[in-house]
Amino acid sequence: MLSTALLYANGVQAQQTAPRQTPNGHGVTTLDELVVTGVGRPEPLSQIASTMQVIDAEEIRTSHSTSVTDLLQERAVGFFSDWTPGQTSISIRGARSDGQGRDFRGQVLVLLNGRRAGTANLSKLSPDQLERIEIIRGPASVAYGNQAMGGVINLITRNGRTVEGGTAAIEGGSYDYGKISAEYGGTLSDDMAGYVGASGTTHGDYDGGSGAGRQVNTASDRASALAAFSWDLAPTHWLDLTARTSGVYDVGFRGSSWDYDNTGDRWNRSLDLVYAGVLEEQGIDLNAHFYAFRDVDSFHWGSEAAGIDTDNNRRELTAYGLRFTPSVALTDTTTLLLGFDGEQSELRSTRSRSMVSGAPIAQIAPYDNNEDNLLTAGYAELTQSLLDDRLTGRAGIRYTRNDISLKDTPNINLGGDTDRAFDGTTYSLGLAYAIRPDLKIRASHATGFRSPTGSELAGEFSSVLTPDRITRGNPDLDPEESEQYEIGLTYAPGRVFFDVAVFDQTISNRINSRVIDARGPESSDDISEYVNADDEARVQGVELQTEVDAAPWLGLTDQRVTIGLDGTWNFKMEADGVDRQDSGPYADKLQRFNEYQAALRLGYEWRDRWGVKLISLFNGPMYYDTEENLLDSAEPASDYVHRKDAYWVFNLQGHYNATDWLTVFGGVDNLFDKNEHPIFIALDEPPYISDPSASNGGRGNSMRGRFFFAGLRARF
Repeated sequence: MLSTALLYANGVQAQQTAPRQTPNGHGVTTLDELVVTGVGRPEPLSQIASTMQVIDAEEIRTSHSTSVTDLLQERAVGFFSDWTPGQTSISIRGARSDGQGRDFRGQVLVLLNGRRAGTANLSKLSPDQLERIEIIRGPASVAYGNQAMGGVINLITRNGRTVEGGTAAIEGGSYDYGKISAEYGGTLSDDMAGYVGASGTTHGDYDGGSGAGRQVNTASDRASALAAFSWDLAPTHWLDLTARTSGVYDVGFRGSSWDYDNTGDRWNRSLDLVYAGVLEEQGIDLNAHFYAFRDVDSFHWGSEAAGIDTDNNRRELTAYGLRFTPSVALTDTTTLLLGFDGEQSELRSTRSRSMVSGAPIAQIAPYDNNEDNLLTAGYAELTQSLLDDRLTGRAGIRYTRNDISLKDTPNINLGGDTDRAFDGTTYSLGLAYAIRPDLKIRASHATGFRSPTGSELAGEFSSVLTPDRITRGNPDLDPEESEQYEIGLTYAPGRVFFDVAVFDQTISNRINSRVIDARGPESSDDISEYVNADDEARVQGVELQTEVDAAPWLGLTDQRVTIGLDGTWNFKMEADGVDRQDSGPYADKLQRFNEYQAALRLGYEWRDRWGVKLISLFNGPMYYDTEENLLDSAEPASDYVHRKDAYWVFNLQGHYNATDWLTVFGGVDNLFDKNEHPIFIALDEPPYISDPSASNGGRGNSMRGRFFFAGLRARF
């Protein structure tokens, strides 16, 4: 019980059971490693019944990623849409986050230290002050409630208990890239530890891959900072305080119109206060987590093609919450976790437009309604260990209620009932059996849900590109629901980690829009309404995680040869119901989702002096009824579902430890200068398939071409 509380006192993060070490200090995940995200409390990986991915501190520190999106792509965590350098959505097992990163409209939940982060846009979040990332694949609504119906990504920050000493780094590269970062942490007194860290990044417009020119309006600036303090209040009581900010500023937004002047500012700020304690005589671990966050998206958009010079939107989400999760040891082999979650949030939006001609223009409703939400939940999970802790069974249940109060919103007449309530009961069942200390099999069944938002219930949405097309809310919407079955096997004998899972996930009542008033041959002035899909979306697939330290097999000493492979094959990905409005041979495919993908990592290190790493990213076919305006020759109809072909991207990185305190590093991203893009159909290359009448200059989107970088890192 004491170790459990210590983990909570560290911001639900470090002090894990150490994995077996290779000569240079790096470890391969083992089954006795503690993870905290799977069931909302720390447990050995051997007792977890769902599929977990873990990205540890060493991998985060040695990655060149400037955003969490970049970092997760190196592990093939899911499909990342990459709308712009500052806006990304993610899909896991058929569930996806909102395209603009609004977590209240997504099916994949992003956490920060175990609580709602306030955004699902991982491109606005920096990896620089992170200690660890844990990913759950599939529903996790019992532990985390609304929106955790398809997957959970838990970002765990650093503090003075997990960092000893300091580092400072500077780097630069192609396209006016530059970055500085610094951090310092450690013990401040007998009963106090502290940590501070900060980073700043700038990046100019980049060139696309081979065949593409300068991608005008892809520049961005990034900044992040974190301060954390930890106190030992008594021998078995602890307190942690964490304050942080992370954001991307003046980031270009070419988007689906290849626009040359649309920009945005997006940031996320939060405060966490965590108390943990142990009542040893009663066998009780206590944990209370108070948090507050503010998430802001400020868009400076427009569409010259539609005659609109500016279409500025600002969305601000503010929330205050409390998670209280005591854990009681009923017997030596039985543990009961009880939980209460409460969160009050306020969403406020504004919008203003102006015409290119300077003529007056009618103002319209913002992207999201103003609303208040009160979310409350009670949950319990019973864990039973048998056969000398080799067999672990668990059963959990959660009741969640979301009270929505619609507030006055500019340029919209709400009408009707402005107060709504949605509730849902979700459950999970799981078994994990350790056949041997290094071999585990598991099986689980879980459900999840997401309640409609105020905008989906009563909004009146019009986009920048199609200001005359309206999507209206529907007060009769039901919550989205998911159900998943999974079986898996993990083999981890020290220098090898191998995990395979087969899953079947069904998502029902999906909320999407449907045209209810087609006003003519052009769809630019149609009226649509949010509806629940008539049928289900279903994904069946197999997932693989492997990591091997092969040096001993090759007879190498004082060296390390690593092979890592993460991949997914979704052999069934069907979507019925609303999506049947689409046309073409792929109209029944689940969209914005890879059929298969993989990340292969090959690394070599010599005597802890120098090393190289090759990262190969494979993106399989993806299906999409694109928002881009294409030439008639490029698609038979505006609702045609395109199939993007598979492609590889290769990144090469290296480092040299010049002294014990100084490291030189560098690398090349997109080594072979591929001209591809994860989501957009129209690439910036001839023969062009984009319709130039929809743009103010661009003819397509290409990802960043070959990119060189180098830097210095000092330790003190």
